[in-house]
Amino acid sequence: MATNAQFVDYAAYYDLLYKDKDYQGEANYIDELLSRYLPKEKSAASLIDLACGTGKHLFELSEKGYGHLCGSDIATAMIDIASEKAILLDRPVSFYNHSFQEAHKIDRRFDVVISMFSAFNYLTTYADQSKALSNIHGLLEKDGIFVFDYWNGCAVTELYSPVKVLRKKKDNTELIRVSETSLDLVAQSATVKFTCSFFEGDQRVSEFVETHHLHYYYFAEMMNLLQSHKFEVLYVSPFMQPDKPVQANDWNISIVTRKIS
Repeated sequence: MATNAQFVDYAAYYDLLYKDKDYQGEANYIDELLSRYLPKEKSAASLIDLACGTGKHLFELSEKGYGHLCGSDIATAMIDIASEKAILLDRPVSFYNHSFQEAHKIDRRFDVVISMFSAFNYLTTYADQSKALSNIHGLLEKDGIFVFDYWNGCAVTELYSPVKVLRKKKDNTELIRVSETSLDLVAQSATVKFTCSFFEGDQRVSEFVETHHLHYYYFAEMMNLLQSHKFEVLYVSPFMQPDKPVQANDWNISIVTRKIS
């Protein structure tokens, strides 16, 4: 299970780490999927992004004409950044500071729930998975749509890298992140140790270490989870590859579901 403290240091460097991530393309992808399955005009639709991070998907979606947009994240530091951005960008997006497991505290309903960037993999126990899906079901209006992506266990076990290095530069600053991943094949879990070093010129000015715990899912497991929590699966594909059949080596899988009342 993810915790607020887990992302305190990470939040400050999150946008630099993912500055090359194609948020616009991913928002276009989400928008295209919703154009197929959303049961009303999007100008009248409300949408919430659970585990929204610093809000970048929402800010891109705010240009697509949705009626009301919200985000929620367990990490207070992430939500603080997202809220500041909404003001600076003059985007009509509001934010909550709740985890998947506490999403019922949002206490309103939406036409769409999304959760991107494989955030669902941070639900590492069946109790957390069940609570999250029950909360998402409760957040959705009748026939509401839930869109998310997750790590595919077949790909993770075959393709994961024990050590990866990511370097990101901006002006005179550089962030180097070393990721060390270990798998527990019985528990279907991945433990990822991030060591992040921040440089100004040639001088290292700070370093922090965080350990993230994730659960990877097999396809049949995910289908059973969704169906047992009253979601109808409408669409499945590799992430950002519309209508392509899923293969064992596809790391990220996208799913669109509909709430069954």
